[in-house]
Amino acid sequence: MRDLHRRMMNERSVTERMRDMKTNDKKNGMKVLLTAMLTGAIVLTGSHALTNRSVLAEADTATNNETAQEAVVQAPAQDTSPAIYVAQKNANSVVGIITSQQTWSRQSGVVDQDVAEGSGVVIRDGGYVLTNYHVVEGGDAYKVLMPDGTKVEATIAGTDSATDLAVLKVDEENAAKLTPVDIGTSEDLVVGSTVIAIGNPGGEVLANTVTMGIVSALERTAVTTSNTSRRISYIQHDAAINSGNSGGGLFNTQGELVGINTLKYSGSMFSSSVYEGLGFAIPVDTAKDIADQLIDNGVVTRPGLGIVVQNTEGPDEPLANTPPASVMIASINADSAADKAGLKQYDYITEVDGQRITSYLDLTSILDQHQPGDVVSVTVVRYNRQAVSRQNGYDFGYGNGYGFGYGFGDFFNQIPGYGYGYGQQPDQGQNGQNGQDGQQDQNGQQGENTQTEISSGYETITVDVTLDALDSAK
Repeated sequence: MRDLHRRMMNERSVTERMRDMKTNDKKNGMKVLLTAMLTGAIVLTGSHALTNRSVLAEADTATNNETAQEAVVQAPAQDTSPAIYVAQKNANSVVGIITSQQTWSRQSGVVDQDVAEGSGVVIRDGGYVLTNYHVVEGGDAYKVLMPDGTKVEATIAGTDSATDLAVLKVDEENAAKLTPVDIGTSEDLVVGSTVIAIGNPGGEVLANTVTMGIVSALERTAVTTSNTSRRISYIQHDAAINSGNSGGGLFNTQGELVGINTLKYSGSMFSSSVYEGLGFAIPVDTAKDIADQLIDNGVVTRPGLGIVVQNTEGPDEPLANTPPASVMIASINADSAADKAGLKQYDYITEVDGQRITSYLDLTSILDQHQPGDVVSVTVVRYNRQAVSRQNGYDFGYGNGYGFGYGFGDFFNQIPGYGYGYGQQPDQGQNGQNGQDGQQDQNGQQGENTQTEISSGYETITVDVTLDALDSAK
């Protein structure tokens, strides 16, 4: 019985072992299948059959590789953004500008104080702050928002509306708290260069805001402010700027000033399209020269002709009754460079030194390449008569009567002159009668005299002009 029992136990053990082996084989088979399915989801290009051992080996390798990668890709010990260095370096070099203007309301009878805010950069020792002209335009009092948040009085050192630049000055005590910026050069910028903008978008509430971007384009001349009468090659960048950034600094990664933020283009009022990331800065190479002249002299001296001009649209070449695209001389200053050279009112300037002129910006961009005293050649189209001929006359009589006369003529539109007189004579008042008679007999007739014979002749004249030294308004 004992032997029989032992054999039964052995047989049971063998049977159980066989059953366990089958169970393990099923488990191992499932493990191989599951591992192969998972591996197949990652490695879709594997063509060889994977055994249980090969899958585990590959999984171990992948785990080891991930561990190695995790060891290599580590968070930096500290932030390495160049904006940190630039912001810290210029913490005492960028300020806010607060411009106030007193206005009287006719409706309320109250004197109000309008306030505008912008930004500025400390450009030189002694408390000199460079900003945009449009930030201080029309103001009668100015304050500088210091880096520590205090507000101090400032005065105008000089302005130049032609380039939309101005310089303010704070007193010596507060100047000692400011640090002039390091001046870089905009010539070193290339498309893609990293730039950092510092200023006060929205004014005092968001003072000392720092944003970073890249130079998107260089020498953008298609944009201008309503103030500028000089062509400026702007730096286009995508560092975020908004109202209040005007006059603030644009810096390179070394913390050097490379531009003065001036414009943001967000779209046309005639279009529903809205644009972002289109900021424009005056290159520091342009701004520094203007700032130096304003600080040293209070004005900017430029070469000029001594004329007032008006842009004229037209064909490329002159026609008998249509001037070409050019600038028309509306008036000439007595004893000016243009006057001495023989230029006349209603001349149409088409070339300077052989370069085509179609706008005032064309003219000034060429003149600005010269110095006062230089000689330039100026080509004009001159019609054989005045381009526009018109006269107005009037004379009022006293008393209860009055008279009025008017004359008008236009050559190019071939409108003849005419005269008109009117008077009213009351029951009493001799002066009223005189007004009536004078207007009808004299000024009315004067209008008739403005009629001009139509002529189609013109000539092209080139003269040498010695440029004057003209100062901007302080």
